[in-house]
Amino acid sequence: MTLRVASVVINCTDLPRMARFWSAALGYTAEGDDDWVSLTDPAGAGVAVALQRADTEVGKAEVHLDLHADDQAAECARLLALGATHRRDHHDPADDYVVLADPEGNEFCLCV
Repeated sequence: MTLRVASVVINCTDLPRMARFWSAALGYTAEGDDDWVSLTDPAGAGVAVALQRADTEVGKAEVHLDLHADDQAAECARLLALGATHRRDHHDPADDYVVLADPEGNEFCLCV
């Protein structure tokens, strides 16, 4: 298996406030822009936390996993065979992820 948890992503509406809170709470370093902030452990340990600006959406999870794969197509096929469903491909050609959902509908991203 070539999957590993790369980061836990938290959708939020007030990105600066959330970045201040989580970077202070975790002691992580924050880097990003107006739509996305990555929080990483300065010692390089642990899973990264990412904050993503998002409008409130009914039924959308506020936290999801980003899973990185060496072979995105093969892992996507394997996960679909295990019971995942395809939700959508990326919106921007510069992005490199596919959105899938587990058997109960919880979304996660399969990234390159």
